[in-house]
Amino acid sequence: YELITLVPKKFDMALRKFITKVDNTDVTTRIPKVALDSNGKIVYVHPKDPVLTANSQIVTYTIRVFNEGEVDGYAAEVIDDLPNGIQFLPDHETNKKYTWVMYDKDGNVTNDVLKADTIRTDYLSKEKSQERGEDALMRAYDPTKPISSDPNNPNPDYKDLQVAFVVTESNLNSDRIITNTARLTKMTDKDGNPTKNTDEN
Repeated sequence: YELITLVPKKFDMALRKFITKVDNTDVTTRIPKVALDSNGKIVYVHPKDPVLTANSQIVTYTIRVFNEGEVDGYAAEVIDDLPNGIQFLPDHETNKKYTWVMYDKDGNVTNDVLKADTIRTDYLSKEKSQERGEDALMRAYDPTKPISSDPNNPNPDYKDLQVAFVVTESNLNSDRIITNTARLTKMTDKDGNPTKNTDEN
């Protein structure tokens, strides 16, 4: 008889978040450029210096999820953490489009923006994207092809979300840097079955 060794394929997604608009002014200089380092590892090159904003300005972020792995999959849930100094805008057209929901510090859904600790969306999940008549499936990365950021045929493949906040810094003379982070918290394979990044514990 002959022994067969099964090597599971790697499931690996990466998330990048960058500012794309302040009020009605587009910001195009912060879009991550995809490249390979000297070891053939995918890296993302983009500015990380703060963007200057003032109170009451509306800042729009793009959250881009890349599929670096060997398996097709969906970014089923993304969570965005809300630091002091910015406030979620539940009635903003961007936030309604991407179906963000507010949660308090205990993980319960809330309609009170002052109690919101995080926001979550399943906009890119298999179920929600197919309900819209789209398909947010991200193809596996093809290392035999060149890196490409062509939105019609990217390699690695990616999908975007957007979210908008208003700046609410209480100290008008503050030069504090506000850090706003997002996390990919649920992933599924092409059939909608839950999975996780290979490099996670």
